[in-house]
Amino acid sequence: MMQIQRYNGTLSVAGVRELSAANARWFRNEVCAALSPGLKTIEIELSQADLVDSCGLGALVSLLKAANDGKQNGDIIIMRLLNPQPPVQQVFELTRMHLMFEIVPENSRARNSRATQDHLHHEPTPEQQ
Repeated sequence: MMQIQRYNGTLSVAGVRELSAANARWFRNEVCAALSPGLKTIEIELSQADLVDSCGLGALVSLLKAANDGKQNGDIIIMRLLNPQPPVQQVFELTRMHLMFEIVPENSRARNSRATQDHLHHEPTPEQQ
C-alpha cells in the first residue's frame, strides 16, 4: 500500500510496487492531490518497485510538470527517485529519464566511500612502476 507524507518541504512517497499502465493514472492523481505550497522536493522510494513501464515514466514526468506548473526557476521542485532496483534503474537510463530526475541508488554513499578508500590504499602494479 502506498503511503504519502509531507515533512519540511518534502513530499515522500513509499510503498510503490510498480508504475505501469495498471496504476500510473491513479499514482499520478494520488500524489498530485498531496502537492502543496512550500514544497521543495518530491522523494519517491522505489526499492520495492520491480516494474516501471512507459506509462509509469509518463506518470512521473506528468507529476513533475504538475508540481512545477507556474514556478519560477528559483522555486523549481526537484524529484528524487530513491533506491531503484537495477532493472528499474536501467529503464531510466535507457530512456534518458535519469537526466530529468535525481536518482539516488541504494548504498550510493557506501560505494563512493569504498571506492575512495580503495583508490587511496591501492598499491601500484609492476606495470605501473
